[in-house]
Amino acid sequence: MVIRRAGGKDGRPDGLDSDLPMGGLSPPRATHYQASTGRGCSPTFLLVSPRTIIFPSRTTLRALRYLFLPLGLGLVLASGLGGCATRTPMPGWINGASHRYPGSRYLIGRGRATTEEAARDRARADLSGIFEESVALVSEMTQSSTQKSSPPDGGKSGGAQSASAESHTADQHVARIQIADVWQDPHTRTYYALAVLSRQRTGQRLRREIERLDQATRNYLQTSRDTTDILRKIGATEQALDAQRERAGYRKALAIVDPAGGGMASAWNTGQLSTELTSLLKQVRIVARVSPDAPEGFAMAVNDALADAGFPTGPDGEPDYILEARLEVQDFGLQLGRYWQRGILEITLKNASDDRARGSRHWDIEVSAQDHAVARQRAFDRAASILNGELRDTLVGFAQP
Repeated sequence: MVIRRAGGKDGRPDGLDSDLPMGGLSPPRATHYQASTGRGCSPTFLLVSPRTIIFPSRTTLRALRYLFLPLGLGLVLASGLGGCATRTPMPGWINGASHRYPGSRYLIGRGRATTEEAARDRARADLSGIFEESVALVSEMTQSSTQKSSPPDGGKSGGAQSASAESHTADQHVARIQIADVWQDPHTRTYYALAVLSRQRTGQRLRREIERLDQATRNYLQTSRDTTDILRKIGATEQALDAQRERAGYRKALAIVDPAGGGMASAWNTGQLSTELTSLLKQVRIVARVSPDAPEGFAMAVNDALADAGFPTGPDGEPDYILEARLEVQDFGLQLGRYWQRGILEITLKNASDDRARGSRHWDIEVSAQDHAVARQRAFDRAASILNGELRDTLVGFAQP
């Protein structure tokens, strides 16, 4: 800080009348100073060394007023000098490592934006991207291992189910991310945010989830072995496969959080479980029955959906189950320049031996087109699309408690 003398030639502050009578007393020596920090903040203050004052006159009081009023203002401005000198410096984590949150103990993410909220969101996204990359990798590996054993068009593929489970795993990590620090650049007004995730606490949670899913897998496979109901075997095996697909996401995340931990290898292989499930599906014989008034081609669409789901169809052997399918579509005519078709698609699975229903589900259908024939075809295509995409999961779901 540089201090220089300011004011009049005789040492009095600017604005003080040098000829002002002092009531017979010698005026106090007043020196006017200006302090500069070199940062554009230069408050002015007075240093006054008064001499003896005995019962000052009114004129003297006027003179003192001119001396001490600037002094009070100077003290206020001088307090601002300290504020200018104590600006928060740029944290080291913006361009380098964080000493408070070292990489050996924390996963970190950084974000910057013109608003604090946006900077926080970007920091979380930067950190969560680590887990999203692991989700994409595990999904690709799982899809590759199950490609040969999964039905070509039977509902959701193994890779799609794996991606869904692992995305849920990544979302759980994002919810636990904390914003450890936020800093604003005083010149650009840009906000910087630091997101952190404890490796130790996150690793403990991941291990607990992996152990939970392993125990669930054991229970599901035990149920599959103990039951004689083929549909329950399929349902339990499907649940075991889903548990292991979810576990794959946790294991990959654990390998990131704790690279030295090895990721806790699984006792089961998702590819083998998928192959076992496909083999069980081929053991089930389901015969489709459609209502007499069903649209032309609807029975063929149901049988095609069963085949694509992995269930064998045909007249050979006695069926285990009967799949009743019903499609009813109503023509609502021309409305607002379009022909509307609305209806319902319903399926019910029953035991062939005792006609007991194992489950039922329905879907609403609503389509339109500018041409009447096109609208009717769209209603039929919509029903076929639902069967191809959801029949397998629906029938397997009937076996799950």
